[in-house]
Amino acid sequence: MEYRKLEGEYMKFTGNEKKFMKLILKDGRMSDVEISKKLKITPQAVGKIRKKLEEEGVIKGYYAKLDYRKLGVNAFAIAMFRIHPTSWKDMTEDKIRNRVSGPHIINFYRLSEGEITHVIVYGFRSLDDLDNYFHILQTERGHISELRRLYIFSADSIVKETPTELLAKIIDEMGSEKPPRPNPPS
Repeated sequence: MEYRKLEGEYMKFTGNEKKFMKLILKDGRMSDVEISKKLKITPQAVGKIRKKLEEEGVIKGYYAKLDYRKLGVNAFAIAMFRIHPTSWKDMTEDKIRNRVSGPHIINFYRLSEGEITHVIVYGFRSLDDLDNYFHILQTERGHISELRRLYIFSADSIVKETPTELLAKIIDEMGSEKPPRPNPPS
């Protein structure tokens, strides 16, 4: 099947490519030999699929899923910021990205409009580390951005932290998109 962008959103994939992606979503360490057995194709064919998906940028890397608690990351925060309008004229997107880089940042989102311009998810070893970080942040960068809301939670509060189910659903529905629906009550 030819690879081409559809409406600038996503690409078309063969049946084996879809099955391959679903398998590595479950276990990114699965070998080409193991995948070939499940797909009933040669390991060389699996290698070609893997290489093509990597070259096309569909697969961006393989990551270990580590347990935050066992590594000592116990406190998290979702911070909602508003960049001051006067700061926008001096801030390019690259400058904003550089300013929000750092080891405590897990995810960073820019919102298109409204009272909140950026949402950032942070992780810290303790509440003391979190408090100290935000105190310094507001002291040193308060002239650039305003912390509008801060939601704090513990590692024990994390219920789900992976998009695996969403990505598997999207792979399954490619070509026959359906409106999203919540899971039926169990």
